[in-house]
Amino acid sequence: MRAISVFISLVLLVSCTVTPPANVALRLSIIHINDTHSHFDPSPATVTDADNQALYTYIGGHPRILTQANKLRQQAAKQGTPTLFLHGGDAFKGSAYFELFEQKINIDMLNRFGLDAMAMGNHEFDVGLSKLADFIANVNFPLLAANIDSQAEPLLSNAVNLLPYQLFILQHNQLKPVANINPANTEQVVAVLGLALEDMRAIATNTGKLVFNNEIITAQRTVDALSDMGVKHIVALTHLGNQRDLALAAAVNGLDAIVGGHSHSLLGDFSHWHLGTQRRYAQLITNADGQGQTCVVQAGEFAQAIGQVNLEFNRAGQLLSCTGNNTILASNDYYRAAKRDNANRIATDKQAQTERYIAALPRTALVAEDARMREVLNTQYLPAVQKAYGATVSYTDRLIGHVRLPGSDGSNQHGSELAGYIADGITFWLNQPQLQAKTGRQVDFALIGAGNIRASLQAGAIYEGHIRLEVLPFDTPLSVISIRGADINALLTDVISASLVPGAHTGKYPYSGNLRYIAKQTALGQASLTQLQVWRDGKWQDIQPDTTYTMATTSYLADGNDGWQHLQQIQQQHSDRLDIILQQQQPSVFAVIRVNATQDSSGSTSYKAQYKTVENLPCKAEGTDCKAAAKAFIDYLTAKPELWQKPRQATVTLER
Repeated sequence: MRAISVFISLVLLVSCTVTPPANVALRLSIIHINDTHSHFDPSPATVTDADNQALYTYIGGHPRILTQANKLRQQAAKQGTPTLFLHGGDAFKGSAYFELFEQKINIDMLNRFGLDAMAMGNHEFDVGLSKLADFIANVNFPLLAANIDSQAEPLLSNAVNLLPYQLFILQHNQLKPVANINPANTEQVVAVLGLALEDMRAIATNTGKLVFNNEIITAQRTVDALSDMGVKHIVALTHLGNQRDLALAAAVNGLDAIVGGHSHSLLGDFSHWHLGTQRRYAQLITNADGQGQTCVVQAGEFAQAIGQVNLEFNRAGQLLSCTGNNTILASNDYYRAAKRDNANRIATDKQAQTERYIAALPRTALVAEDARMREVLNTQYLPAVQKAYGATVSYTDRLIGHVRLPGSDGSNQHGSELAGYIADGITFWLNQPQLQAKTGRQVDFALIGAGNIRASLQAGAIYEGHIRLEVLPFDTPLSVISIRGADINALLTDVISASLVPGAHTGKYPYSGNLRYIAKQTALGQASLTQLQVWRDGKWQDIQPDTTYTMATTSYLADGNDGWQHLQQIQQQHSDRLDIILQQQQPSVFAVIRVNATQDSSGSTSYKAQYKTVENLPCKAEGTDCKAAAKAFIDYLTAKPELWQKPRQATVTLER
């Protein structure tokens, strides 16, 4: 991309669409998804019908993604427009399918998509570098990350499918991947460069000896190198989050588009789907030189939607227009209650009318599943998933919903109902006599990050597998730690403030049990607490700055990861923390001496607990189960069969 004139810059600031001039030299359509998190099946969803009543349905899933991607490619081909199909990262983790089949099912499913490239997400590291290397080696598209240096990491140093960028050359209206380009024919070349989180080591475990370099510096260097080769059309495929994508666009000269992931941002207005309204899709950001502009897009989460952005360039490589939108992929199954069964299905004589109404909704398409992909899922993978769900532990006749940030995705100022129940369950479990005999502690309250929770609980029977494989799928040892009231206030203020930056990754947002707070947004990206109380002696009491409390959270957050650095800071010299896992189905306790912070050669910081008796928790050892949070919640549900009969008193309030 070269500088766009000041006149065009001013016009594009007003609108993403500019009437294409006669000298359009290249039209490019980018189809994209991100943060699919192994949601191969459709997700439950709610939509408002023509009578302003709730309809319960399903949206998305990989078979619908494939159908719609093929349709969009065919439409573009008829118009003579080349396409790229890109994935913004985080294909791993998030469903029962993944817990059972890990990278193998993603290799199978994603290879059917015809992807052109994928960004490296933080959750791609969740199952270790060996399995990530297997994924990289066996997918039929490259993983792109220009700012990852893998030379010192033996498992990935020779990964030929892990690239800084991929070049594509236009041949017969199709973009074909190439290793090299002819300098005399660069007008028809598109480059896609990848960017991973520069602070990956503070977010993801299992990163080995990989080095994660600065996002902006790497992007500019890569763009400059590509420009020196004569490449005029450059797209960044990132897993940074929408806010950092916007900062990248403002700081780097020469990027035409940024196709993002990580923040699960469904850009556009999807309030009719109870999914809220975020920044507009295809926002144009002026570059550091004050002339060039970059188009920024992202397509939500969980394979619920697909994005398509259409770009037009002139012969000089100038971006002339940037248009498109995200589209919810709707099914034709609709119900009148949250329990989606035949008894609640809409009447047959209402089906056609309902489908017409849904099809007419903005940014919505009725899409059939790809039959072959559905057959493979149902025959090769689903039977094992159904078997793994195990015993029933509870039942609810309503949705117990989860959202990351209060006020998002159609939620109220209290946000996730499910997260509060889970925090209650952690407090309850750790205060059982069996656990107290191990820890010697009475837990005052629990905090959990929104990102620890990967699914809502749907109406109907709740099985063990729903909790262990879907809601709380991570290895989540629990931590018990002493903390002063002033530090509780500082921790919550820091984490909430960071979550309020528009486009920020909100998986860090804190939910609580036995502790309640009211947070008020005071400015963009800033919050203060107007109430902070703990439940003690049968009543709510104000947290006192100099009083020491016993807090429970996950070991991941207790180490200071995902923006919870304040916890690392209060443990950098000494800690009385105890981490709890299960060995031979019994709780085991490991004492933490301190939490160390280390920096690699790029300046990226990682946090690691130093244990008194072991180097690392033995989560992979035979007979060991590190899903302590899941165990706590399952036991809580079993002990409280009446839990769902009355609404839970909200403990989190966010005023904006």
